[in-house]
This record gives sequence, structure tokens and C-alpha cells, in this order.
Amino acid sequence: MHDFKYASPESVEDVCTLLDEHGTDAAIISGGQSLMPMLRLRAAQPECLIDINRLPDRDYVELTDDEIRIGCLARHVDVERSEVVEEHCPVLAEVAAEIGDMQVRNRGTFCGSIAHADPSGDPPVLATLLDAMIVAETVDGTDWYSGDGFYHGFYETDIDKNTLVTEVRFPVLDDNQGTGYEKYEPSEGAYPVATVGAIVRLDDGVVTDVGLVTGAVEPGPIRIPEAEDHLEDQEPTDDRVATAAELAGENVTPVGDHEGTPEFKIEMTKTLAKRALDTAIERAGENE
Repeated sequence: MHDFKYASPESVEDVCTLLDEHGTDAAIISGGQSLMPMLRLRAAQPECLIDINRLPDRDYVELTDDEIRIGCLARHVDVERSEVVEEHCPVLAEVAAEIGDMQVRNRGTFCGSIAHADPSGDPPVLATLLDAMIVAETVDGTDWYSGDGFYHGFYETDIDKNTLVTEVRFPVLDDNQGTGYEKYEPSEGAYPVATVGAIVRLDDGVVTDVGLVTGAVEPGPIRIPEAEDHLEDQEPTDDRVATAAELAGENVTPVGDHEGTPEFKIEMTKTLAKRALDTAIERAGENE
């Protein structure tokens, strides 16, 4: 690990000033579950490490104006155990409970994962699927970003390096909306090889709104409009859902690696898409 400056500011303004001063030579650390391995491997070599853990009152998970707001120091375990999340958007708790291992969940932050944009990360898939609002601060003020379209490839997002993500806001789900989230990991706590998230709205037994997003198989979360269009304004029969899942697999372009060939990941995406859609449809139908 190379030498670097260390700063532990106590205000967002001071964090932004440091980011503006050091630019791409700065790195933010909150939980450190992604950054520390990169530092050890010298994959990241910042001149200045900015520790944001002393920022006051930033570990909240709260309901405000029909949104679930998650502060930049809220850990995965805080999301997992939140009664607000369980009542209003339970898929967030379900996914948070399965991220990495206990150490990762206890130290890693939900906002940090969204900002880090690891292609295998679960929170970026949810941010895309649910079109979360991402709130970010710079020395020039506050910016807001749509989660749907926020990601652009390997660790690439709409925000610049001199930006601090301070909050992520997820919508409250309606009674007739259901979600499903499936992923394949080669072992417990390992990085996912493929993930699929689904959200469905049912009105009188017809799909009136649907979202399907894949993760891990490509350089970032990918929405699959071909599968969504196949279900939109249709009754979700088994055959139609199965075809939508096939379309999900046919419209991804996986990267082959030691975890599997592109062909394997395509078939895995189809399987996970079917499971996620089935779960989302079942849950949407329970309260329709």
C-alpha cells in the first residue's frame, strides 16, 4: 500500500472542498469493503483518502414524503433491519440481507455501493430497477440523478470524481406492485455471477407496468425492454412469462471469465429472470 494523505472531515462542505482540491487523486472511504482490497492490490492509488465516517447524522433510513431515504453512512445491515423498509419497500431489505458476508453487511454502506458501481453489486441493480433518486453534493451545490440510466459501464456513473453521494431515495411501493430479485453466487458470500431484478404492477389481472434489470453479466445494470414490452398490457400467463425470461437471456451480452462462459451466463439469466418475474407477479397479485 502506497503513502497517501488522510483526512477525516466533519462536514459535507469540507468533504466537497477536499474532493475539489484533489480531483481524481482523492478517494472516499465509508465502509471500506470495496476500497480497502483495491488499495492493498494497488488497483487504486489515491493521493488523499477522505474518511466520511465523522459526518454527523448521516446513518439514517427514514420515510419522508413517500420516499425511503438512505443516508450515506447507513450500513447494509441498517437497511436489512429497517422497519420502514420492511413495510414500504421490502425488496431493499431482502437484497441487503444477502450482500456479501456479515462483515461486509456490518461495515459496507448502501450509498457507497451505489456510488462505487461495481458491476456485480446488488444496490446498483435496485437503483436502476426502482429508478431511485441519487442525491450528490459538490462545491457548487446539490445535484439529483435518476437511478435508471445512472450507470454507463465498468465503475462508470453520471457523477464526477469530485462528487459525494449523500443520500439515495427509493419510492414506496403500491399495494398492487410486486418485486422479485434472484442471483447466482458460486459460493456463499462470493460475488454474483448473474442477477435479475423484476418489478410488476397488476390491475385486474393485467400487467400495467413492468421492469426487468440484469446485473453482473455485463459491465453494469441493464434494463431489458424487449422482455418488458412482451409483458406490458398482457395477462401474465406462464407461457408469456417464460417467453419474457427467454428474451431477457437473448438480449444480454455477457463477458466470459473464470466464473462461466457467455453461454452459461445467458442461460443463467433466463432462469433467474423467470424466477424473479414469477415472484414479482405473485406478490403483486396478493394485494391487487
